[in-house]
Amino acid sequence: MYAPSLLDPAAESLKLADFGGATDVAREARTLLGERFSSVTFMYVLMRAFEVEYAAACDAARWHEFHGGPRALSDADLEKLLAPWLDR
Repeated sequence: MYAPSLLDPAAESLKLADFGGATDVAREARTLLGERFSSVTFMYVLMRAFEVEYAAACDAARWHEFHGGPRALSDADLEKLLAPWLDR
């Protein structure tokens, strides 16, 4: 696990940027985190940047571009899931 001081800059960048939706946020988070990217670090930056609830952040980490398998979220699922926090 990474120290928050290594992840907070990515969260701050996400918080300040303009995005078209959750898929853009997720892709940018992956880019900003680079080699530090994982489902856990993605969850952390979502919670820090947008105050996403823990359970929703866990679900968001299952987005199909990050995670394969039968429980992967589609783009539409991710948009719907994160809308309450990103539409503020």
